[in-house]
Amino acid sequence: MRKSAERKRFGIFYTPPDFTRFIVSQTVEEIIRQRWDAVREAHRLEADRTESAAPSPAVAAFWREAFEALRTIKVCDPACGSGVLLIGAYDALDRAYTRAVDQLAIHEGPAADGLEESIPDLILSENLYGVDLSPQAVEITRLALWIRSARRNKLLADLSQNVVWGNSLVSDPSVHPRAMVWEETFPDVFGRPGQPGFDCVIGNPPWERMKLQEREFFAFSAPEIAGAVSAATRRTMILEIQRSDPELYQRYLEAQQAADGALAHVRSSGTFPRTAKGDINTYVLFAELAQRIVAPSGRVGLLVPSGIATDATTREFFSDLMESQALIGLYDFENRRRLFPDVDSRFKFSMLLFSGKEAKTKAVDFVFFAHRMEDLDERSRHISLSAKDLVLLNPNTRTCPIFRSRRDAELTKAVYRRVPILIDKSRRQGGNPWGIRFVTMFHQTNDAELFRTAEELHKEGFKLEGNRWRKGKRVLLPLYEAKMVQAYDHRAASVVVDTENWVRQGQTEATTPVLHQNPEFLAQPRWWVEESEVLGVLGKPHARGFIGFKDITSPTNQRTMIAAAIPWSAVTNHFPLVLTGAPERSELCLLANLNAFVLDYLARQKIGGVTLNFFIVNQLPIFPPDRYRERCPWNPRQTLEKWVSDRVLKLTCTAEDMRPLAEAAGLEPSLHPWRPAERLELKAELDAAFFLLYQLARDDVQYVLGTFQRLRAGDEPAERLFTDEDSVLQAYDRLSAGTR
Repeated sequence: MRKSAERKRFGIFYTPPDFTRFIVSQTVEEIIRQRWDAVREAHRLEADRTESAAPSPAVAAFWREAFEALRTIKVCDPACGSGVLLIGAYDALDRAYTRAVDQLAIHEGPAADGLEESIPDLILSENLYGVDLSPQAVEITRLALWIRSARRNKLLADLSQNVVWGNSLVSDPSVHPRAMVWEETFPDVFGRPGQPGFDCVIGNPPWERMKLQEREFFAFSAPEIAGAVSAATRRTMILEIQRSDPELYQRYLEAQQAADGALAHVRSSGTFPRTAKGDINTYVLFAELAQRIVAPSGRVGLLVPSGIATDATTREFFSDLMESQALIGLYDFENRRRLFPDVDSRFKFSMLLFSGKEAKTKAVDFVFFAHRMEDLDERSRHISLSAKDLVLLNPNTRTCPIFRSRRDAELTKAVYRRVPILIDKSRRQGGNPWGIRFVTMFHQTNDAELFRTAEELHKEGFKLEGNRWRKGKRVLLPLYEAKMVQAYDHRAASVVVDTENWVRQGQTEATTPVLHQNPEFLAQPRWWVEESEVLGVLGKPHARGFIGFKDITSPTNQRTMIAAAIPWSAVTNHFPLVLTGAPERSELCLLANLNAFVLDYLARQKIGGVTLNFFIVNQLPIFPPDRYRERCPWNPRQTLEKWVSDRVLKLTCTAEDMRPLAEAAGLEPSLHPWRPAERLELKAELDAAFFLLYQLARDDVQYVLGTFQRLRAGDEPAERLFTDEDSVLQAYDRLSAGTR
């Protein structure tokens, strides 16, 4: 377990053999094929003539030049680790050299003697290169290559100039003692006329944030710090070790300074203009490094998180690959089969293939949600997307959607041609019709000092009223966490603390049906915040409460977009608030749109990781407010706004703390009873309504609903996440009849 945890701490995950073979086949073997094709064309030989069994001077000349062409191929892994990918490259080159030697033995006879003995030395001295920050990794890689190339009575090759100990990402010695300048470290590679750089850059670079992670740093040296209940407590404990364990504290300071120095360098050096943004993960820097050090006609094959194509911080890099026609393919995998045992099963990673600046690929090949390498053999999984498609689907960021099938791609593109996105930043005016401002009120780590526990407040003489603490004029509001909320339900769960679980100490305690039916029952948080602090963030009170959504999710969860209205309260950063300034009923229509099955289906085509970022929400197709001022298509006697908001109010205003919203919106009576059967019916009607508004045909509705049923898990309360498929279809038929 310790080794596993150490690998996770440093973002090191060993490359499965199938992925090694695929990356090598798409890079090293492809470059070999291209070089040999060029030689064959120069010699004007048909492919079948190169394997002639009868000796031929013409064929001999071809294979002699093919052999020499292999010697020009330069392959590099800039984060070589244990050398797995370099060994794969060695094997591919060895097969090619051996094939050439076998043919030369036929066509040149004795003149080819001795060539076979030279193959290992040629591969190690002229073909393979590697760099790693760990001296142990460098020694392991050298040892692996020596073992692979060992021959009786032959000296081991000198690998000191080809496999080096260095920092691939840092060029300034004042930042890191092992800083390296690529052009100086490998002058034979970058001094080549016409094709400076490596012909193949391959790798599975570290997947780790550059910012020092305190929990991971102290996981072994001081587990009690790693397991602190809150970030504020952890920071206090770190200060305490300055006295109790000064040596550990010094190591912590040095690690922090090293991380901060490296961060500052990559942001200011100009070496990573497209990826040194936001909360930087090293894998994106390695991807941009590969783009810089690959030869103009070379190829890159990397195993990286799928966020390389879908995250906002990588949008410039990915969009450059698409627009320059450098991207060859992206093969996205979900870790459900534990291909990486130390990584969460929901995590998504990709094999990314792209070329140097001279090679162009017009039709980019995509596969998404694969679980095993054999899935790539299914032709129906392969989807072609162009730069134009990315402009349609993600006009703000040009990032990549993630489709399970061609039908998903076509359905999604059809909707985007009909419905505008929520916030279109390409428009000078009218791009934000709702006037939306996203607010993350309190960061669970950075603002931890503001959070107070019930025990602390009780000792200070505060009195609990509902889920608020009062003492004189001072009021502390409940701090809502995303886990307390489900769709149309701000009382889905209370939070209790489990100190034994240092990764997830805040555990949910689900609200029972009986408690839901009690309008006086309020969910209890684990922390509270001074009302004055909330006002400091927002500037003014929002008595009616807010709408917001849960930003921790996954395209493989039962629901991806989960939104709700909550009362006036404090909120953590994982439940972003959607502030519009729109009238109550209009804003509730937006809430209904966010919770609709059809929007959830579209949202899951956009998420590469586990976070529903603002840039994703901004680019979802969502109706503007004026759409709801129109007459309801299936009930022309009222506006669409009234039809939708009546149902949302009944689903939302079921407890005393939502009375301000109910009264502001004119709901009578101001609280609606919690009736499970009625709630399912109301949700079905809303889902059906939005399917019609998005203009999905009935068979497409059935298909979309089926994608949710396939993901449904038996351990989630159905009422909270799902509406019965038949109920939605019946409501769809009923409302459709009203539009004729």
